[in-house]
Amino acid sequence: MGDSAPSPLSVNWLVHRINRQQIEAAAQLHSRGRLLDIGCGQGRYNDLLDRHADSRTGMEFDRRRYASACRPGVWGSGLSLPFSEACFDTVVSFQVLEHVPEPAQMVREISRVLKPGGCLILTAPHIWGVHEEPEDYFRFTGFGLSHLSRAAGLRVVSVRPMAGYWVTAGARFCYYLQQFEKLPGMALPLRPLYALVQLMALVLDRLHRVEGDAWNFILVATKAAPEATTKPRTRSGIQESM
Repeated sequence: MGDSAPSPLSVNWLVHRINRQQIEAAAQLHSRGRLLDIGCGQGRYNDLLDRHADSRTGMEFDRRRYASACRPGVWGSGLSLPFSEACFDTVVSFQVLEHVPEPAQMVREISRVLKPGGCLILTAPHIWGVHEEPEDYFRFTGFGLSHLSRAAGLRVVSVRPMAGYWVTAGARFCYYLQQFEKLPGMALPLRPLYALVQLMALVLDRLHRVEGDAWNFILVATKAAPEATTKPRTRSGIQESM
């Protein structure tokens, strides 16, 4: 499924645009082989993930919300992934970690199912409103995501904010305005205002990017491959007999 917010007239166009661009860039560089998508939801990124993996397994936990909207390959919990050890080359999880009551356990489970040399691509919010309540537990800094990854035995390749203050402020203001759509005759007039606010936020963020106020972070981490063992060699480079 493609991006469900293709127009600046949509309240969440800007955050979806940035998410998609950065996820695609990370997938192009790091995704390969057999891929697991934890919390696949309605499959917003299926098309781009399929371009950068040999196969994709979608997993979802919330049957009540998604049973009629999508058909993931597996129903299951990120806290106890229903897969054997070292069976995926790539694991992705987008905007899921904040909804998990034990995020460190989920990252450990991801590390367990990754093959040596495999890669994790994960996004999680830093500054955002409460959503999907009551299952909304945490917000994360880049330092927090790095800590969770290293504690699970992963090597952090990169962790970076997806944007700065202006994108955060513009996106949150649009969601504030959205509440007025409930008033008679207001839904249509608000759409040009969404576009104006988000386009201004995008320009201002490029002019002055304050990353400490980022709405979201993207993390890339890998599972270390086992070190190859080599036999000692002589100065001439000929292997010594043991």
